[in-house]
Amino acid sequence: MILRGICHVHSRWSYDGCHDLAEIGEAARTRGLDFILMSEHNRTLTEASMAAFVSECEAVTRASGVLVVPGIECEATPDYVHVLGYGVRTLVSERRVGAIAEAIRAAGGFSVLAHPLYRDAAAHVAADELHRLGGWEVWNGKADGRWYPGADAVRRLVELRRRGAQLVPMAGADLHRLEAYPGIVLEVACPAPAAVEILAALRRRAYRVVGAAWSFAAADPLREPPLTLGRLAAAAALDVRRGAKRLHASLARRGLRAPAVVAVAARRLLK
Repeated sequence: MILRGICHVHSRWSYDGCHDLAEIGEAARTRGLDFILMSEHNRTLTEASMAAFVSECEAVTRASGVLVVPGIECEATPDYVHVLGYGVRTLVSERRVGAIAEAIRAAGGFSVLAHPLYRDAAAHVAADELHRLGGWEVWNGKADGRWYPGADAVRRLVELRRRGAQLVPMAGADLHRLEAYPGIVLEVACPAPAAVEILAALRRRAYRVVGAAWSFAAADPLREPPLTLGRLAAAAALDVRRGAKRLHASLARRGLRAPAVVAVAARRLLK
């Protein structure tokens, strides 16, 4: 069977999430999705809150019919190097990428280096640590938008594979606000709608990434999207989006804020 879902999603269990798990589950249900791979920031989680989060994932799964798979986003050193642990049900507090990857594996999860080119995060990960990870996020909805994956992230992964890395190409929404949902979907081939089966499919590259203008099968040779007029237009739109974010940050530093209705409309338009 083919299951459709999204990954790299934050709820209010993360310090920067804006929605309850129930809201996210309902939004996924209305979009016809089968699963969500959550990735709550470990910065402010405790053992107790992690257990409560896992319990709520199970409750929302029962209520919505959408499989909500718990997971975390671990801060390494430096703190802008992040490792996603999909399917992890216990708190991971390690700070070295290799140790984080091992802890995620021991917990039955699947590890992915998130937004690897943000502040050149991947440069702070040693080669032996990269080999312990399961995936590399070539497409981050928050950073790259909904149309195409990050060309530089794709090129870097191609080079790493030439050097023997077995990292699978992953895409994630990096979703904090529902109105900014980029529509990037994973289509996973697995025998049953269960977390263990979805994670196993990721490990064996039995999935496809589908975005607004580009899609790829994880098992196919990785390649950069061709330089078309559509891709150039998407790049220009992404530059506008990044400029809008910089403007928002500048206004916030001055104590100014756009009206809520304008902010929501802007996020929907520029996602």
